[in-house]
Amino acid sequence: MGYRLVLSECRLSSQSKNIQLNGNVSRVVFILEGIAVIREGSGTESTLGKNSAIYSNNTLEIGYEGIKSVILIWEVLHDLYPPRQCISEIYNDVTKKLESEINLQSEGAYLIRCDMVDFPLGGIAYTHTHKGPGIRYLMSGSLDVTVNGETAHILPHQAWFETGPQHVYAVSSETVLTSFVRVMVLPVSIKGLKSIEYVLKEDDETNYVNPELIAEEVSFAKRLFNQQSWPVIDVSRRSIEETAAAIITLRAQRYEGEID
Repeated sequence: MGYRLVLSECRLSSQSKNIQLNGNVSRVVFILEGIAVIREGSGTESTLGKNSAIYSNNTLEIGYEGIKSVILIWEVLHDLYPPRQCISEIYNDVTKKLESEINLQSEGAYLIRCDMVDFPLGGIAYTHTHKGPGIRYLMSGSLDVTVNGETAHILPHQAWFETGPQHVYAVSSETVLTSFVRVMVLPVSIKGLKSIEYVLKEDDETNYVNPELIAEEVSFAKRLFNQQSWPVIDVSRRSIEETAAAIITLRAQRYEGEID
């Protein structure tokens, strides 16, 4: 049975109509720039800021929240889903970035994973595959992506599709930090596990600085911390002494009952 993975880009301004999305469609909404108000189902409302996302298969309403915003929407559509309902054909503020057929078994169980990958200058993602298909969107920098021997030079706001089994090799810009966000459709059996597999064993052994694996490990850590209600300390630009002081403060707060 045929399915399609569709990525749309929505630019909200004060003149924009609220975006209405039908239910019974698996989708991820990612805030690339600005802020958006999202009303889900019967009235649950949340405000999402830059680099945050929500998954839902309920009806959604996305509204303007005072500043111009860029929003990415990934949807898994069934072939029986009427083309006239594709949001890019309804709203002037929505552009379809990419649409690709994906092979899913109707009796299979799948999950949708959204994460971000940050490359260092001149970073390399060695030849690898993934457990399922996905669409990527370049947020900054540039990326030379080689798939089965053919190389594409990806620039900001461009999207590309990877089937999963294809051999992929990527090199990021040497002058500008490179980041992309992706949504993949994966077997539910790898929930909480990495989806990447390296073609060469020696590349797997040097994955300490591999940006794709780092992104997956960070995503796994965040999910674990949220599940366990563990506090997180941002150590960016902090000395060891400052970090230690923050830990001591957190311990004191925990004993006083301020943090669950």
